[in-house]
Amino acid sequence: MRHLMTATALPVLAMLGSPVLAQTYSNETGSVTFYGQVSPTYLGYDDGDETSNELADNAHSNTRVGFWLERELASSVLKFNFETAVGLPQTSAFSQDSSPDWEWDKTKLRKVDIVWDSLSWGSISFGQGSMASDGVATIDKSGTTMVSTVTTSDTAGSYLFREDGGDLSDIALGDVYSDFDGGRRGRIRYDTPTFGGFKLAAAYGEEILTSGDDSEYYDIGAFYSNDYGSFEVSAGAGYAWKDSDGDTTERYAGSVSVLHGGTGLNGTFALGGDPDGGDYCYIKAGWITDFTPVGSTAFSADYYSGSDFQNDGSSSDAWGLQVTQNFDAHNIEAYAGFASYEFDGDGGVDYQDSSSTLAGLRWRF
Repeated sequence: MRHLMTATALPVLAMLGSPVLAQTYSNETGSVTFYGQVSPTYLGYDDGDETSNELADNAHSNTRVGFWLERELASSVLKFNFETAVGLPQTSAFSQDSSPDWEWDKTKLRKVDIVWDSLSWGSISFGQGSMASDGVATIDKSGTTMVSTVTTSDTAGSYLFREDGGDLSDIALGDVYSDFDGGRRGRIRYDTPTFGGFKLAAAYGEEILTSGDDSEYYDIGAFYSNDYGSFEVSAGAGYAWKDSDGDTTERYAGSVSVLHGGTGLNGTFALGGDPDGGDYCYIKAGWITDFTPVGSTAFSADYYSGSDFQNDGSSSDAWGLQVTQNFDAHNIEAYAGFASYEFDGDGGVDYQDSSSTLAGLRWRF
């Protein structure tokens, strides 16, 4: 808790006038850019009988530091990206009987990646980093992504549903709310150049930061972004295969988000699934406006509907309300949100509805 209170104080210092830490240094051979963010948040969770209150790191976009090295090579650019989370306890890791400690290990490495990039033929990436379908499900122009996205379980994914009789079940929120988005692994990835707003990607990867997973991962992704008058449109879709000793599983996901620049009204839709069981759809509606000169204010409401995650016939629904206030001069977002969860296992056991409250800051430097 002491460490998290220290992390919480950092954005406050920034608001009081501490210097921005992000820096780019360059010379005739290349450049290096350092960056990071701090994401402290309050998490409250009510399982129907008991309430938990925690100070944690926001798993929707956790505290991290990193740097980019870049060097121009004729008609291309050679890049190296290192990025790591700092190991603060995540909102997604707390539960009724678990309070994780601050701990850093190699699984906190987000990117150790070499990229050879060219406008003419695309880019090749090698190392720990995003698979080709990473991000296809999470495209979201609402401005409230620190509070809620399709990654519903990032808020309180380890908390257990409580049965109507009062006993804790062994079913966590993360078991029945999935987004099927691509992840980060040790991989080799190719991205095409962008043509007319479209870009394609393909990757092969293996899990190199944790032991016990000898599976091979393959995926493809397609991304699109363009403006149509006052409308900004972004979309993505992906398909992934996992080969475990000849046993192949598949999954798909996609999303589209539209923002009207004139009014700030926006909408997001996502879906995904596993052909062998479990699928969802997600919708979000929002409004971004300028109430104050310090920065824009974003409001949104979202709804998630999943089926067949725990067993055939199960349903997992969630809805929420969110707000974010930006402080542009200090690169800070202050946010708050409420979410309600309802799970029906269709197996003769009834579960109590639960809810979460999230409130915090993100300071980017």
